[in-house]
Amino acid sequence: GEDQCVIDFLKEHQAFIVWLLPIVFTFAGVWLGAKVQAGGGVAQAKAAKEAAETAATATLQAVREQADHAAAAAHAAALREQRISAATNLIRTDRAFGRVLHTMFREPDTGASTPAYDELIHAWGVLQLVAPVSLATASTRVLNAAQNLQRLARQRGEAYWLYMRLTGVSVWRPEYEDARRAVEALDAFRAAHAADAANMMEMHDAASAALDQLPAL
Repeated sequence: GEDQCVIDFLKEHQAFIVWLLPIVFTFAGVWLGAKVQAGGGVAQAKAAKEAAETAATATLQAVREQADHAAAAAHAAALREQRISAATNLIRTDRAFGRVLHTMFREPDTGASTPAYDELIHAWGVLQLVAPVSLATASTRVLNAAQNLQRLARQRGEAYWLYMRLTGVSVWRPEYEDARRAVEALDAFRAAHAADAANMMEMHDAASAALDQLPAL
């Protein structure tokens, strides 16, 4: 039968088969090894790709963080410069406003206090936009002090410089009799005002009447 034919074929070609088998096994081994290596190469390539993607993501994240830090530092530096500039400008305008107010105690108000006050308010407002709470609070105290001085200058400035002009006159001379009476009336009113005397308004009216006798003032 068929089995006997196979046995006969193997007997007849035994030498050839013995020679061929090592070659077949070697080829099979090489093919199997190549396939295994190829499979390993794919895995290695996949792992390498994943590692590269992970490294790229980490690098991009590091670059972004570094850029964020640089941007934050630049913003902080710019804000610091803005605060210094705004604070410096507030000090400058406050000094300029103070000089104008002090002139109101030496001469009549020429109207220069209004634009000087506007500049001070503008400088204060700019500082409020960039200043931290502590600096904003301090700048408000500066503004309040300037406003108090402005109020005092408007209330007392003219009276003060008039009084200084009167006291600068040689009131003992006969031709300055009206000036002498005005000085005495003003001194009486100041004393009554300081003591909150009952006749304070009477002293005020008397001083006003005495000043009315001095048209040069």
